[in-house]
Amino acid sequence: MSLEVILLAIGSILPWGFYLIYTQPNSGREKRFFFIIFFALLLGWISTELVLRASAWIWPETEIKAKVAKSILSQTAFLAFVKAGMMEELCKSVLIVSLSLILAYDWKKKEFLPETFLVGGFIALGFAGIENYHYILTAKEDDRIHTFILRTLKSSNAHLLINLCFALCLIKSNKRQFPDKYWYILSGFLLAVVQHGLFDFFVIPVGRFGHWAATALFVGIWVWIVKDRRLYMKVEEIQKERPPREEIPQSVPEIIR
Repeated sequence: MSLEVILLAIGSILPWGFYLIYTQPNSGREKRFFFIIFFALLLGWISTELVLRASAWIWPETEIKAKVAKSILSQTAFLAFVKAGMMEELCKSVLIVSLSLILAYDWKKKEFLPETFLVGGFIALGFAGIENYHYILTAKEDDRIHTFILRTLKSSNAHLLINLCFALCLIKSNKRQFPDKYWYILSGFLLAVVQHGLFDFFVIPVGRFGHWAATALFVGIWVWIVKDRRLYMKVEEIQKERPPREEIPQSVPEIIR
C-alpha cells in the first residue's frame, strides 16, 4: 500500500467533499454531519466490495469460444448500462436510502431531511475514492499524476453528480403521497442507471467525441442539480424548521447568561 497513492486518492475527492460541506444549508443539525460523512464514506467503500463480489458471482470469468464475434457496440453497451451502471447504482442507491433513513429522515413527518444530500454525495465520493485508488495504483509511475487529474475531474465528478441526483429525488419525493413516493424513488434509481450508462458509453471507447459528449452531460446534470437544490432545499425554509432556542428570562444577570 503506497502512501503516495493513498494521498492522491484522497485528493481526488477532497475538493468535492469541501464543496458539499461548504454549501450545505444551516439546519441546526450540524452535530450529525460528522457521523453522516464518516458512515457515508464507509458505505461508499463497502459498495465497491459489493459490486466486485456481485459481478464476480453473476458474470464469472470463463473461457467460452463463441462462434460469432460480438460487436464492439453491444459489448460497450452491456458494460456501460448493465455491468457497471446497473450494478454500481443498485448497490449505492440501496446504501443511500438505508443511511438516509437512519441519519437523515424525519419519522414523524415521513420526510427526507436536507442532510440526505450529504449522504448521497459522500457515499459517491467514498466509492470514487476507492475506485480512484485502484486506478492510480495500477497506472505507470509516470502516469499517476495524469491519472489522478483525470479521475478527479471525470470519475469523482460523475459519481458525485449521479448520486446527488438520486439524493435530490429522495428529497423531492417528500412532496408526493404514498404509493407515488415509491415509484418516484424507483424512477430516480433508473435515472441514475441511465446517467451512469451514458457516461461510460461515451468514455469507454476513448474517443474525442465521447469526451465532449461526457462533458456536455456533466454540465447538464450540474445545471439540473443546482436548479433543483435551490428549489427543494431553500435556506429560508430550512432555517424555519430549526429548533427554537431556549429563551432566557431578562431578570437573569448577564454574567449567568
